[in-house]
Amino acid sequence: MRTIGLFFLLFAATTVFAGDVAKPVRIGSNVSGHIHPTACVTKKGTILVTYCRVEAKDHFIARSTDGGLTWTKPELFAPMAKLAIYPGSLTTLSDGRIVLAWNTWYGEGKDKSRFVQFSISKDDGKTWSEAKSLPKNPTSHSVIRHPIVELGPRAWLFSLMDQTVVYDPETEKISPFGNGHKHGLVPIVRTPKGTFVSGAALRSTDEGKTWEKIAPFPKIAAQGWRHEMICLSNGWLLASDIDGDGIGGGTRIHFIVSKDDGKTWDFDKSLEYYNPGRMIGGRACPRTVELDAKTIGTAFFDVDARQPDGAGVFFLRTSLGRFK
Repeated sequence: MRTIGLFFLLFAATTVFAGDVAKPVRIGSNVSGHIHPTACVTKKGTILVTYCRVEAKDHFIARSTDGGLTWTKPELFAPMAKLAIYPGSLTTLSDGRIVLAWNTWYGEGKDKSRFVQFSISKDDGKTWSEAKSLPKNPTSHSVIRHPIVELGPRAWLFSLMDQTVVYDPETEKISPFGNGHKHGLVPIVRTPKGTFVSGAALRSTDEGKTWEKIAPFPKIAAQGWRHEMICLSNGWLLASDIDGDGIGGGTRIHFIVSKDDGKTWDFDKSLEYYNPGRMIGGRACPRTVELDAKTIGTAFFDVDARQPDGAGVFFLRTSLGRFK
């Protein structure tokens, strides 16, 4: 009897884990303006999330070492303390270093613009290097909102608002990616097969030399700073789609998945993962990371003051078993 009872307990625990619908965990509160979370998972399994607490300043970073169930108290990110910034992206490199990139305002009035800066951590996100800058483009806003793609130790792909470039961290020079096509402020991912898929609804199997159109495709390019796309280690591509446009943010967020290397997308079987039963306060701007072979986690914000504890930044775990 004890053996049978233990079996059923284990079965129940496995069932709950595989099919659970988790609740969002609050990371931070008292947020407004361009919050725009970023997220990554370090080589040690630590989840890092950064966000702006108020418009263009007070950039915070928080850590979780238990898969996003609990979080450290958010702390100010020192390299940005004296900057007017627009949030950017987090990327974990193959050697374990972490790159946090952001957009710094410069100039005044009609000449006001932005350029990309970044800082590197070699100790699991605890300390960070002095900021480095990509070359300024005086004729346009150079903005980053999506993780870089590490093509090699001396080749980082930056998908920016005004250009799509490869940066050499040793020489600090940039060059066009592939055929030089400008994809805009959209994510670009590389699949396990070496295929590049762009949020501009394009796909390349030859290192970006040529691109084929993907249709239908998630509406990532419409507001590239708002939407996201990631590639999981199993080859699936996930795009977060948010109902509605503009400040309202829509009423729900759901994943659209591609299981064939980005060729087709299953719009009929999208997975809803956040629906508060009202308009989401703000644009949510979700950023998703792969936690393990069975679980992903998403950082997002909701500034509706009617929530318990008010506006906040949240993290939500989702079981990949729900996609089946």
